[in-house]
Amino acid sequence: MKQYSLGAAVFFLIIPAMPTLSFAQNSNPVRESKATFSSGGREIVTEIFIPPQPAAKHPAVLVLHGAGGLLLDGPAIHRFARALAQNGFEAFVIHYFDRTGTAFARDPAIHKNFNTWRTTINDTINFVSKRPEVDADEIGCFGYSLGAYLSLAQAAHDLRVKAVVELSGAIDKEHAGLVRRMSPTCILHGDEDRRVPVENAYQLEKLLKHLDVP
Repeated sequence: MKQYSLGAAVFFLIIPAMPTLSFAQNSNPVRESKATFSSGGREIVTEIFIPPQPAAKHPAVLVLHGAGGLLLDGPAIHRFARALAQNGFEAFVIHYFDRTGTAFARDPAIHKNFNTWRTTINDTINFVSKRPEVDADEIGCFGYSLGAYLSLAQAAHDLRVKAVVELSGAIDKEHAGLVRRMSPTCILHGDEDRRVPVENAYQLEKLLKHLDVP
């Protein structure tokens, strides 16, 4: 049952937060810092949002931006990370574009670099799981758009990812038939999404049901 505790907590946090992204200030504010780790010979920056609540170990959530990079997605991504930290999760905003020197991503660059970025997400989990204040058995992913695609791709083969909250993402059709497992997943998608059609969300739901994944 421990596998589902992080998933349930992330789901119930993210869904009520979606409409306004407005969060109360805490007398014990979230602590913010930066660190770097190596992936493919490149230094990758991660912004760390540490909960104000004392704990021997915190569950961790990787927060992954979309194709707009942190220049466009940054304000919303940082609000999500702070909200997660305020609720007891240690949140990690990963600058995974550092691996390829990318500012914004569009096709065909997305297809060219996707596996490289996913490898960086894997290296991120290695980095996060070794931090002494993180519960390595409670690591999840929250991804938006391209970040959601990456979160799902990582969870499809990585047992360390205990839950995924994906916003406006999917699994590419050419890879969906290869997926044999997935972490418990919360699907969030807009009916009028023109970049990633909502039909992708229903296909993901169908796949999860086939795999008997919550």
